[in-house]
Amino acid sequence: MAGVDVSLVEQLESIRIAIEEILRACSRIANDVAECSRVGRNAEVDVTAAERAVNEAERVLREAERLLKVDGQNALQEAAEKQAELGHQSQRMTEMSREARELADTCVYAV
Repeated sequence: MAGVDVSLVEQLESIRIAIEEILRACSRIANDVAECSRVGRNAEVDVTAAERAVNEAERVLREAERLLKVDGQNALQEAAEKQAELGHQSQRMTEMSREARELADTCVYAV
């Protein structure tokens, strides 16, 4: 009977050791789950911030595009008007120069 008792004690000790190992493994798993949960929450916050940044960048780009279209068209129109005005002034100055040359030639031959 003594051999049976030792065997039973040894089996109970083995079971106790196995239960302690299982409890430690469960504790590690619980810690890992908690860490994964924390990382997941942080990732959600980061994704939300990134989405906000992308939305803001898109808004700024749309505004810049609108400004380029409106202001760019206005600037182009003003440049075209100035070019036409300066072209007309240049043509008028050429005519005046030609008239002055003709007058100068007339005065030289008259003398």
